[in-house]
Amino acid sequence: MTILHHELVPVLGLGIAFSAAGMLVTNALREASNVPRPEGRLPWFVRAFWIPTSIIAPVVKSFLTDRHSKGIERSLGAVELESALTPCSWVGLRLAHGLFAAIVGAYCARLVQMPMVPVVISGFVLGCSLGGIWMRRTRCEVERRIARDLPSYLDLLTVCVEAGVTLTSGINRMVEHAPDSPLRRYFEHVLREVRSGRLRAQAFENVAALYDVPSLTTLAATLAHAESSGMSLGGILRAQGQQQTAERFARAEKLAMQAPVKLLGPLILCIFPCTFIVLAVPIVVRLSQALAS
Repeated sequence: MTILHHELVPVLGLGIAFSAAGMLVTNALREASNVPRPEGRLPWFVRAFWIPTSIIAPVVKSFLTDRHSKGIERSLGAVELESALTPCSWVGLRLAHGLFAAIVGAYCARLVQMPMVPVVISGFVLGCSLGGIWMRRTRCEVERRIARDLPSYLDLLTVCVEAGVTLTSGINRMVEHAPDSPLRRYFEHVLREVRSGRLRAQAFENVAALYDVPSLTTLAATLAHAESSGMSLGGILRAQGQQQTAERFARAEKLAMQAPVKLLGPLILCIFPCTFIVLAVPIVVRLSQALAS
């Protein structure tokens, strides 16, 4: 009986510990499941880690300063995620990526019998940095697409305004018929700001500050100056469209001039060695045959 009692005590203690841990995990998952799902278009790596992000975000909130929060808000606005993610959620998401990469690194290090600590640290740093790399690339892509599409949008707005339609009505018609793009979503955001009661110039400036794209900031400042001074919007929009078109051609010429320089790498690393191999192999074979005979 005593032996049975001594065997049952560790088992009961282990069972109680596992039950308590299970209750804690269940409560955390229940609280995370009560958090509303993010709205808007989100990449898969955000949705896949939404529950651990919801668990980590409240802990991060007490350590995040206002300065860093504003910087993260500007970055999220530039990639059109300001309505779906908060600064705390973004930091929690990056930490969740880091923890996942650290766990995977520890498992792989144990399989191949490598030192675990450097692999875990490297995996955590790499996982945390992937979100920042994605944000920078997405921000550059959004800025490129806006700069490419803006002259066409300005030309359409110019036609609408010179035909007697107000600027807000022209933007509304353009948004209804334009394909989905970052610039279309920018004008949709401007329309929401105007319908919520903001002045049109202020709406343009607020949304342009959120996207942080130089061409949109210039357009917002020009429209604000035109409305405050009573200038013709048609002439202003036409001048802005011509300027943006010239800048687009200048960017295209710059990329065309950079193309030969960018081709040097593949040319030296891939094409030249293959050419030398094709030319040298027959010569080497014939020389070896001549020397052998």
